Amino acid sequence: MKMNGSLRQGAFFGINSGVITTTGVLAGLSQATLNPYIIIITVISLAIADGLGESYGIYISKKAEKLADNSSDPQLSFIGLLVMKVLVVLSFLLPFTISMSTKYFRNLVWPLAWGILLLTILDYRLSHLRNEPIYQYLIPHYAILLVAVLATRFFGKLLSKYT
Repeated sequence: MKMNGSLRQGAFFGINSGVITTTGVLAGLSQATLNPYIIIITVISLAIADGLGESYGIYISKKAEKLADNSSDPQLSFIGLLVMKVLVVLSFLLPFTISMSTKYFRNLVWPLAWGILLLTILDYRLSHLRNEPIYQYLIPHYAILLVAVLATRFFGKLLSKYT
């Protein structure tokens, strides 16, 4: 299936942002709370607010990039980003469909494993589309994910001492 470039741009942006943002938020949150309802509310809020904010951001940036362009590309990027961001962010709640246990979040096994799987699929697809080696995308992606997790986990632990 051939996808419009702007739709693909939004979809790839949404997957990337959804994985890194949600994994980072969960890494920090898991150090401060074990309440499954707070995790669920946070993830749903992230899907809605961040999805809409970033989607409109890409729409505006595409409008600003090509001032005379009246194509549907900005709208397609908006749709691609919003749909993928919301789906990816909400997919991090899958363990709650089995049990309301937070153990998968506390030890970060689920967010990291799920995030790495999604980024690997994304990077495989992009490297295949561009006919480039996958490691050009995987190494930076994994490094960014690791920095996001370590930084937010550190601040989550630090701040949980004061609550």
